[in-house]
Amino acid sequence: MKNILYFFAFCLLTSCVSTAKSTDNEKAVMQSWVGSTKAELIRTWGPPTKITSDGQEGEILIYDRTVSFPQTSGVIYTKPYSNNVYYTNPQSNVITRSRMFYVNKQGIIYYWMCQGRDGY
Repeated sequence: MKNILYFFAFCLLTSCVSTAKSTDNEKAVMQSWVGSTKAELIRTWGPPTKITSDGQEGEILIYDRTVSFPQTSGVIYTKPYSNNVYYTNPQSNVITRSRMFYVNKQGIIYYWMCQGRDGY
């Protein structure tokens, strides 16, 4: 039992470290596009998932990335001093990360933003 707990603690700690590194990397990549043109971004990243207005005669180009992980199985358990049996339902694990580039009416990227879980 202790080995299992150590394994999960190790996985949790290493995943936090890798997420922090990719977040710093992501910020640098996103910031590097400020001042570039919409055409350059699309040529490099491909067409965006969605395009919407920025409310200032420009656009927001949205690139969504969805990652699916194996389903977490349900768990059967009892509470101490209780004869009741409880069950948690299986959980699907889907993570979506959106990267948004704000483009002014001249076609120049002036701002960026990310939403969703870091590192994906």
